[in-house]
Amino acid sequence: MLISDQQLSVVFDHAAPIERYAMRVIEAHSLGYGPGEHEDICDVELQRKAREVWKETLPPQFLERVADSYGRCAQMMAAALPDDSAAEEWETFGRYLRAVATAVAEDPDLWIRQSPPEDSDIGELPEVIHYEKLAELMCPDAAERLRDAAAAVSRFCRFNSSVAPDETQLACLQGLANGEKHADLARRLGYSERHLQRILADMWVQLGVDSPIDGVAFAVAQGWVTVPRDIA
Repeated sequence: MLISDQQLSVVFDHAAPIERYAMRVIEAHSLGYGPGEHEDICDVELQRKAREVWKETLPPQFLERVADSYGRCAQMMAAALPDDSAAEEWETFGRYLRAVATAVAEDPDLWIRQSPPEDSDIGELPEVIHYEKLAELMCPDAAERLRDAAAAVSRFCRFNSSVAPDETQLACLQGLANGEKHADLARRLGYSERHLQRILADMWVQLGVDSPIDGVAFAVAQGWVTVPRDIA
């Protein structure tokens, strides 16, 4: 099924932070916390218990946005299932979002609004969440399945987006692929280093990557730039 760039962007904005969320639960398991007994990340009962952990540090307004944003994204994902190897993970991730939205919205302590909040963009999940308590709720396999599903959905969104860099961004990407340092690249393109950093930071957000290495690798995979043989 054809999925628009706007839909891919919305899904990616949910998948990337949740992948990191799952990784922090996995780290907590590795430090000796838990493990819990819940195996199904899409189980609403698990998400009800997780909700109580979130409420310890997250304000009601943030959780309102989570319920609204996750619910709308899950609905969109159910209506736009990709015909791709990531279809199973896409469906799992959508079910996870729906379970979280359901668990949060039914909490009597939270005043869930009848209309979406003015700002429903949740952005990054805060670091103040008690990940060690979440590790005590779910087993390692569950956390790993959440990470794997979110990672697969993130990759699908990145590699199926038709958003290509502009001429300036391509020049930056090719320069980085050639091994140019930021100072030399900025000088060659006629920018200050600070301005170049802004261009790069905006581009990493646009491409949905976390670092220059990931950005260049993605650009090479898309065929936008090439890596010289002596560097490759």
